Amino acid sequence: MNKWYEDAIMYHFFTFGACNAPFYNDKSAPISRIKEIEKWIPHLKEMNINVVLFSPLFESISHGYDTSDYYKLDSRLGTNEDLKELVHLLHENGIKVVLDGVFNHCGRNFFAFKDVLEHKESSQYCSWFSNLKFGEYNEKGDPFTYESWAGYLDLPKYNLNDNNMKDYLYKAVGYWIDYFNIDGLRLDAAEDLNHTFMKELREFTTWKKNNFWLMGEIVNGDYRNYCSNEKLHSATNYELFKGIYSSHNEQNLFEIAYSLKRQFDKNDGIYNYFLPCNFVDNHDQNRLASLVDKPQYLYTIYILLFTMVGMPSIYYGSEFAIEGIKGIDLDKHIRPFLDINDLKSKEKALYNVIKKLTEIRKNSLALKKGTYEEISIEYHKSFIFKREFYNETVYVIINPNDNEDNIYINDDRTFYDALNEEYINDKNNININKYWGRILISK
Repeated sequence: MNKWYEDAIMYHFFTFGACNAPFYNDKSAPISRIKEIEKWIPHLKEMNINVVLFSPLFESISHGYDTSDYYKLDSRLGTNEDLKELVHLLHENGIKVVLDGVFNHCGRNFFAFKDVLEHKESSQYCSWFSNLKFGEYNEKGDPFTYESWAGYLDLPKYNLNDNNMKDYLYKAVGYWIDYFNIDGLRLDAAEDLNHTFMKELREFTTWKKNNFWLMGEIVNGDYRNYCSNEKLHSATNYELFKGIYSSHNEQNLFEIAYSLKRQFDKNDGIYNYFLPCNFVDNHDQNRLASLVDKPQYLYTIYILLFTMVGMPSIYYGSEFAIEGIKGIDLDKHIRPFLDINDLKSKEKALYNVIKKLTEIRKNSLALKKGTYEEISIEYHKSFIFKREFYNETVYVIINPNDNEDNIYINDDRTFYDALNEEYINDKNNININKYWGRILISK
């Protein structure tokens, strides 16, 4: 079976921001703002993107993670038919579609929770919510208490031990597959999900659509607890996210080298059996350009992102080095509306490098599926690792320092530097420019 996700280069939209939707849902008539994504398709194809991840799309109160109706595209974005047409158009352009599935909690406008608010103990949906207890008032003034995500009462937590609750969610996912023809799901707050639920969801989605893909948002912990042949295919790689930028800022590449070896070493890497989703920023984090101490670090960071083991993911607009700090004005700085035509009329140095990196990855089986082996690392020197798949070998070299470096490769074969577009004639004296790198592919 061709596992499409092994070849994936993902692009992540925070959909409400990308489509210039208002933060709060006033429940007015649908406005087809989601068609804004159509303008991005030529850009996505130019970047060799073959998977798009959309943050929550279904009817909610505000940011999308407070779902009120799993069967209806949020009216701020349009109608179900608008989403169906967009998925079809993306498929026609060779792009798979992954949606953000919020199955740990809902919003207070979700029909089952509203029924509890109205009918109290006599509601047939009391068992749908975790630790629902009557007898005292909560901070919202409800005559009961309940568990919520991270203590936010606007996000009541589901009881995923309840079969009726689970069946409702499975049927909603089945509708998304049947009607919209989606290809995968990112499971929000996967650390909090019931493991039986994850197993059953894997069985159900595989039955509904062969090769359907499940990725969990795992911020902390061991991904092996979630990723297996029975549960999730992949997880968000927060360990490498932090290590990539902090190893640059602190000029300590040993941090990222340690994590890469721990996770992916060809002999004893703990995550060698699956491909995690690697990223350098997303809808919950500061933009990368606001995280790095020097803008020059952006280049070697993206070289790492596209050459390390796993699925690379780009957060919309970050390929143009836009900045953004979370927690300001309802997170609009990290989730803004961006006009793609306006972005492409500005400085494109980083974008051009990323576009080249996606092309290199697209054409290299070693970078997509190969083993990982650390070759060398020294303080204030280049970091070198090797990826191999059958007869293809790739040496990746990054030098995020303000001095040039010279290295040698102990390999008798001929190598082409795909990043700098030149053959390497003298493997005993390979020059690496400051804040730059090389991607040497065996020929």
